[in-house]
Amino acid sequence: MPNFNLPILTLKKILMVIGFILITGALAFAIYYLFFRGPVIEVGPEELTPEELSDLPLSGERKGEETGPTGPEVPGVTESLITRRPANIPTETTTETAAGGVTSITDLDLSITPFMSLDASGNNLMSYNSDTDQFYRIDGNGKKTLLSERRFPEVKNITWAENSEKAIMEFPDGTNVLYNFQTQTQTTLPANWTDFDFSSTESQIAFKDMDANVDKRFIGTSSADGSGQKYVEFLGNKDNKVKVNWSPNNQIIATYEKATSGEFNTLYFIGPNNENYRSLDVNGFGVQLQFNPDGDKMVYSAHNSVSENKPQLYVTDASPDAIGYNHKKINLNTWADKCTFANASTMYCAVPKIMPEGAGWFPELADNEPDNIYKVDVNTGATSFIAEPEFEYTINQMQVSQDGSSLFFTDKQTNTVHKIKLK
Repeated sequence: MPNFNLPILTLKKILMVIGFILITGALAFAIYYLFFRGPVIEVGPEELTPEELSDLPLSGERKGEETGPTGPEVPGVTESLITRRPANIPTETTTETAAGGVTSITDLDLSITPFMSLDASGNNLMSYNSDTDQFYRIDGNGKKTLLSERRFPEVKNITWAENSEKAIMEFPDGTNVLYNFQTQTQTTLPANWTDFDFSSTESQIAFKDMDANVDKRFIGTSSADGSGQKYVEFLGNKDNKVKVNWSPNNQIIATYEKATSGEFNTLYFIGPNNENYRSLDVNGFGVQLQFNPDGDKMVYSAHNSVSENKPQLYVTDASPDAIGYNHKKINLNTWADKCTFANASTMYCAVPKIMPEGAGWFPELADNEPDNIYKVDVNTGATSFIAEPEFEYTINQMQVSQDGSSLFFTDKQTNTVHKIKLK
């Protein structure tokens, strides 16, 4: 039989040749890679056309959102770029006037405006700009004019007197200033006064005197300049249960909410001469209240377990001898301070599209919920949906112009001022 085994010496030579070839090839590749390789050409992303570039979101902007236009400029006033979410009904047509669908919005002031009110004409706004620390008048087209050259830094709260164009400003250090924009004069009010409200004639004010001594705390009244003060009702340590709210008929200056039993609280009404009127059993806790312009109706919000502790609106008679009559539920889950009266029988309310459970106890749960606008017949309690703003706003303050043509509002997220046409 033939012998196929190679000699050991021959096998060693073959392995040495193969190893030499491999080493030589590796060295040749290394020399080429280091010294003779050409430049690397990188393939970039697909080039975009100008149309495609214009559709990309700006820095700090989310895709699908729109950045609002800047409004009229006032020297020294800066306006921030705001990002807004379109209403989530792309198939609906946007109308210029509120008609029960998506409605166009007019930007009136894109600077930071935490406080606003109607002016004496009833068709323009008075506003406080916290960027400039100044007050402005804003007309229905967004034109701004200074109400005063004076600056008021760090205003914490403002109580307005619309007809006489006055404002009581409260500051963090306790200072209180009454300013008259028509006469350009100011008056300093006592530092321990707070929670102000004007009478319907705007010649008087009601307030809480929060003396450092709890035994000297009272609800009081005085002339608008602080003179002629009169104490009406002892507060003591119950100031958090008392709300100053001067009714348009001048018969009520404050309310006191007292816990009773179950799902009801009792609301007591205090007159300017210490009158104690009929009480009202309210449907829950956390009462907020507004009187209609005649003072004969009031709308309040309260929450209870039946409403999943979501705020619920109610309406009732408000004349002292008829408090509690015609007590009706309004089928809207919102707070009374998100509503405003157009006249004695008509009210507009901002209503969150989704009201979180428990928001009555924790209102901040609804801080990012966009609102729709509803119209309320105060006499019957009937409601009608009138507008979904074309962008999603969490509405903070609302005012209706005296001629009923415009609804002004501020956005809680940006403190910017906007307008919806009602007619």
